Amino acid sequence: MIVAKGTKLMIRYIGCVLLLVAALFGPASPASAAALPGEKANYVVSFGSLHEASGSSWVRLGTYRFTSNGRVRSDTWAWSQTAPAARVGTGTVPGGKCSGTSTTVRPCDIKTANGFLSPATEIRAGSFTMHADASGGQYVNIAWDQTAWRTEEWWVETAPDGTYARLTFKYAREFTHGYGYGSNAGLTVRRPMEAVLGHDAPLTMTYHRATKGSIAYVDRTWNMGQYIRCTNTTWCLTYKTASTSNCRCAAPYDKDQSLQNYIQQVTSKDRRDTHWHWCSCLAKGSQCYKGNSHVYPLLQIIDDKARWRGWVGAEASFYPYDDQADPRRHDMLSVFRVTEWA
Repeated sequence: MIVAKGTKLMIRYIGCVLLLVAALFGPASPASAAALPGEKANYVVSFGSLHEASGSSWVRLGTYRFTSNGRVRSDTWAWSQTAPAARVGTGTVPGGKCSGTSTTVRPCDIKTANGFLSPATEIRAGSFTMHADASGGQYVNIAWDQTAWRTEEWWVETAPDGTYARLTFKYAREFTHGYGYGSNAGLTVRRPMEAVLGHDAPLTMTYHRATKGSIAYVDRTWNMGQYIRCTNTTWCLTYKTASTSNCRCAAPYDKDQSLQNYIQQVTSKDRRDTHWHWCSCLAKGSQCYKGNSHVYPLLQIIDDKARWRGWVGAEASFYPYDDQADPRRHDMLSVFRVTEWA
């Protein structure tokens, strides 16, 4: 085949141009990795659909795992007024110096919400993208593969020390309130009760609770220093509040206004803890109360350095009696957090 001299020169010229472009810009590279929310991969989250009208509220507690390929996985426990869950014993009765005296709690089988003693069974998958609003605020948009869940958005902020990040509820079609905290520590990383008790930074509890036809917002301090670590069941902390105006009973039990408080590690293999409390007078002379107590499943907030920074939690306390025209009106469902960075 004969190629004209001018054509050869043109081919050489084009070749030189291509070599120059390659030298300037380098070889083609694969798509860049997706930016993680707050540059953190593993989050614990609490969210819920809370309404003044009874019957349709629900709460969820679980984990979100973000990956650099733009995918996210959710593993959650769910409690709903459409299927009220019973309180169940954890099998742990606090023993040692933390119980059994006039100034400590009663030695009772600690309760939690049914289902929380087993791994989360509700699993979803989706994709996420990071965005910024007009003022520069960062938020993550999650589009779930399951069309029933649609999309949700959370504001994203990084802690001042950079070791963990916070999700603040922004928007969702399916729920109304939510909290989340994350880091790059694995979701099997947790701290024992000894470390939790030794946390000396001030803590704040904030929550939204749906009960008796209203949604209340509470913001109060949480004093970890009041608790006692059990000497026998070392995975438990307890505290007896001597008197509180929230504990009022009819005679002859009206003189005891104390409150029994328990916190327990559910497992050493993941972030699960649980909190249980009840007014002493409600037991009506019995040692332990088996009725309408407060149960709060918890997940530990752990930072990049494997330090405990608080909890996110969900209250799933369903009214257990049939003495009301609308028992669901008396349920107590909450989405909350206990943390030094609220």
